[in-house]
Amino acid sequence: MGHQSSAGNAATGRWARRLVGAAAWIAGACIAVQAQQVYPNGSLQGNAEFGAFPAVTINCRSYVLGPGVRVLDPQQRVVMTAQLDGIGSPVVFQQDALGNVFRVWLVTAAQAAQLNVPQAPSDCGLFRIQ
Repeated sequence: MGHQSSAGNAATGRWARRLVGAAAWIAGACIAVQAQQVYPNGSLQGNAEFGAFPAVTINCRSYVLGPGVRVLDPQQRVVMTAQLDGIGSPVVFQQDALGNVFRVWLVTAAQAAQLNVPQAPSDCGLFRIQ
């Protein structure tokens, strides 16, 4: 009987190691997929400071959040515009034909460092004209 339980424990141990290995592989794949999110053509990235709706400043340049703007957090959940006032975050965004921002993705600093998205124009600098 002792022989059977040690064989059963060895099989259970192998099964548990395989399960843990598979879970680690899946977790790693999820992180890689999250880091490789693809943004639509025409997207720009920058550092945003949100004011009272519809004001947003990205790279020290003023923009307007358009009607029906869609804002997503790093987990791809919708953020209501009323929650944005006073928030600063790296972002990826798109503008419509009138120049209004109509789509915003809030990203983490780590994600922003890895993005293959062009930087938005910047008015930040030593000699900023007001």
